[in-house]
Amino acid sequence: MLNYIIRRTLLMFPTLIGMTFIIFAVIRMAPGLTTAGGSFAPGMLGAHQAQLAEEHFMERRLHLVNRNGKPIPLVMQYVNWIDRILHGDLGTSIKFSEPVTKLVMQRLPVTLTINIISLIIIYLVAVPGGLLAAIYRGRFMDRAFGIGSLVLYSLPVIWVGSMAIGFLANPEYLNWFPSAGLHATNTSHMSYFQYVSDYAWHITLPVICLSYGGFAYLAKQVRGSYLENLFMDFTRTAKAKGLPPSAVILRHVTQNSMLPMITIIGMTVPGLLGGSVIVEKIFSIQGMGQLMYQATYARDLPVIQSMALVTAAITLVCYLLVDIAYHAVDPRVTYD
Repeated sequence: MLNYIIRRTLLMFPTLIGMTFIIFAVIRMAPGLTTAGGSFAPGMLGAHQAQLAEEHFMERRLHLVNRNGKPIPLVMQYVNWIDRILHGDLGTSIKFSEPVTKLVMQRLPVTLTINIISLIIIYLVAVPGGLLAAIYRGRFMDRAFGIGSLVLYSLPVIWVGSMAIGFLANPEYLNWFPSAGLHATNTSHMSYFQYVSDYAWHITLPVICLSYGGFAYLAKQVRGSYLENLFMDFTRTAKAKGLPPSAVILRHVTQNSMLPMITIIGMTVPGLLGGSVIVEKIFSIQGMGQLMYQATYARDLPVIQSMALVTAAITLVCYLLVDIAYHAVDPRVTYD
């Protein structure tokens, strides 16, 4: 197992390089690159000269040309970018005029916290729900569960978030939750428990918007996995030995149904990160999703490249953890 972890970890690096190079190349070849980031017009120059000066300034800042003004080949641009990353330099944001490393370190914990909470809620709700639907297959609960999952999976996040703000966070209606941000404006006088309660109150709607789609998808997968194992020979043998139904489900059925659930984790995390762009924009949360939206809208190349790098790295780490969890859950799974 240790040898496999080492091999997979080493394999992550060429995979990450391939992923980031494709993203890097697509972004660098996008139209309007040198005019990103707003205007740069020296006072006494004419409009045409100002535009040329602006483009030259942006080309130098984005490392598209060398000191002599000659274009740098795309491969060398990528090599130079990787070299700067290895030295801890992700560049400087065009829109915010701050180091990209600082922006990522400020906003990454916000997005990861919300996504981890959403992932926990998804599994806490979907696994028992899928199990009960499998046990009561063909009955009212199973049918209601199937229809509810289909409806939830079909609802677009942008519509649900807008409706939540319009009704649940609107002072003219229910006004149960705040409509934006992660904290109230007057948190300095709060105790620790008040601060945590205020944070939980603010993230309730964003977490719901991130969770309901993943819950619906996972619950259907859990139901199918449990149904498959409920009628296997080892389940019938366990029942014939006189084991109580709870022991049969927990010791035998659940253990053999865990692999599909673990597999979905590797698919859910990238999906949640992508969904954060919409959710954080709707609820004005200063996280990685909103940073990506702002950077894309402003064509802030250093931020976009760094966000793609961080997202790719998180995704690969999740896939590695999933493979390790396979062996932890089912010792029959080996990698030798």
